[in-house]
Amino acid sequence: MACIHHNAPNDKKVFSQIGLSFALMYAAIITIDYFIQIVVVEPSILSGETANLSLFTEYNPHGIFIGLEGLGYLMMTMAFLFTAVVFAGGRLERAIRWLFVASFVIAVGSLVSLSLLGYGIVAFEVTILTTNWAVLIASGVMLSVLFRRAMISVSRSKKN
Repeated sequence: MACIHHNAPNDKKVFSQIGLSFALMYAAIITIDYFIQIVVVEPSILSGETANLSLFTEYNPHGIFIGLEGLGYLMMTMAFLFTAVVFAGGRLERAIRWLFVASFVIAVGSLVSLSLLGYGIVAFEVTILTTNWAVLIASGVMLSVLFRRAMISVSRSKKN
């Protein structure tokens, strides 16, 4: 996201900055979530200190951390949505924009539809986690190609 912001056209930097801000919120939420799971919850379970721990485990569908994880991944889809505005060029850029917007639509659509159908936060969390990781993998490949092309273009223009 920082690379996207750095390379964004000046008239779109506000959108890439907002996207970067949402990505940082995602990173903070998910880092805190997983860190506490690893250094607090797991050792407590392993040492038999399980009293009042259910609210803090990842496996409780009504727990704090499943909610935090869902919130974190929702922040990432917000980052994708705002960053999508940056991409408006050729086919590759349009594909990245479409992918980022689609991830937001899937996230919001799944949150609403799964809630209306009576599914809990776990179904949403699994859906949004899967969506985000698929988008990160696909966009990583596409952004690598896009940045490589830009690097080659800059290199050629410096030679001339």
